[in-house]
Formats: sequence, C-alpha cells, structure tokens
Amino acid sequence: MNMQQPRVAPSTKRANIIRTRKYFAVICRDEWGGSHFSPDGSSIAIPIKQVSAIWIGNNLRQALLTSHDYRADYGYGPLFDERLQEARPRSAAASRNFWFGIRDEYGFKDHLAAMSKSALAFVDWDYEETDQIRLRASRGRGGGHSAWYSHENHAKVFHVSINVTDEELGTVALQALDACQPNYA
Repeated sequence: MNMQQPRVAPSTKRANIIRTRKYFAVICRDEWGGSHFSPDGSSIAIPIKQVSAIWIGNNLRQALLTSHDYRADYGYGPLFDERLQEARPRSAAASRNFWFGIRDEYGFKDHLAAMSKSALAFVDWDYEETDQIRLRASRGRGGGHSAWYSHENHAKVFHVSINVTDEELGTVALQALDACQPNYA
C-alpha cells in the first residue's frame, strides 16, 4: 500500500508593515499553526514624519530575518503542541507591550484603535525556496485587515528580492501600502 506523506509547507518568514496617519510600524511574525506576533523578532514603530524608504527597507529586512517558522523545527504533533502552548503567552505579552506602547506614544484612545486605523501589507518569504519576498496589500475590515480575494488582487501583490538595497525594498513596501484599502476612518 502506497501511503502518501502530507505535503510539508515551505519554511516561511513573515512580517506586517503598517502605515497610519501618526506612525509607521514593521512587525515581525512567527509561524506556528498560524502567523503570530514574534516575542523575539524585530518589531519597531516610528513617527510617520520620520519614515523613509531606507528605514522601511532596513527594518523590514530585520523583521524577516528574525522571524521564525517553528513548523520547520517541530513539525506537527505532540512536541509542536507543547511548544505552541509555551509560545502563546510570550507572544501575547510581546504584542500587548508593543501595541500599548504605540497607544501611549501616539495618543490613541486604546490599543485597538492604534491597531485598526491603518493600511497594512502582509509580507512573507519562503526563504528556503526563493529570494523573492511577497508583499500583499490588504483591505481594512472593521477592526482588522484581510487579503483580497484571488480574483480581486490584480496590482495588489508585489515581489522583490531580499537582496535588493534597503531603499529598493522600502520603495516596494510603500507601493504595497499604496495599493491597500486602509482603515483610516
């Protein structure tokens, strides 16, 4: 009997880039049964008036390089589940600290407003297979963001090599954000 092995997804590094009227943020995401705020990766925010394409490119690259795909380490099963249970509280605490810091620094009424009033692009890189980073513009949906349906995403998905300059990477990131349907209301 020929039993097929389940397809193993490529190892993926993830980040989000966010632009609001007050700040710009690059957030490192880890992969473990979904994309989660990385407790150890590089996440940073800066006042919108201070942002440049070079800053974006440099910090996006750092976020991707410090992102981790735990599926590659543990696969799925009991060990993965155990590590997932350990990682959840650390991820939640790091996310809370980040967003409460933005709330306080930029004068939002609460952390949910700080998170939602934005344009966001999803960034991922199958680093074992390609040097191409994919940036997907999102559309705002109430308190969050979602990707476009595949028949709607023309001119909303961008690709760039991890090996380009910081300025080139930042420029493509800005193009992805410009293609977003933001939640600025």
